[in-house]
Amino acid sequence: MSNTDLLTELQRHFRDVNDQFAAVLEQLVHVAPAAPLDGDDRVEKQQPGTVSQAELQAKAQELSAGVVQRFKDINAVIDKLPDLSEPIEEQDARITKLLAEHYALRKELGTVMQETERKLEEVHGCYEVLADHALSQGGKLANGGSV
Repeated sequence: MSNTDLLTELQRHFRDVNDQFAAVLEQLVHVAPAAPLDGDDRVEKQQPGTVSQAELQAKAQELSAGVVQRFKDINAVIDKLPDLSEPIEEQDARITKLLAEHYALRKELGTVMQETERKLEEVHGCYEVLADHALSQGGKLANGGSV
């Protein structure tokens, strides 16, 4: 996997972590019981349909496990990135190898695209034959002829 692919994957993971944090906060807001603010001694009794402290704790644990897993995924991608202290010669060799792979893939892509265009022309030719046949049959049926 190229470094660009790794960086794209890393960006996707960071986006996912951000989305997961938003989801966690939203879910916790919906399940958390009301709590007193700044010296307000009033504590509302638990309303029917609200969750207990144990259920709230279990939900928080479940959500945090998902966030922890996302960070593990991010660390796994970071570990695949090249070492910044790599000597210049090794960097040059790696870049040369990646360029060779790029040019080979580019050539292969050109071949595949030519083949795809050829097949598309064949398909268009088939549609043309089918359309001509349908039009000729439609004309016969409209004039009272049989098929």
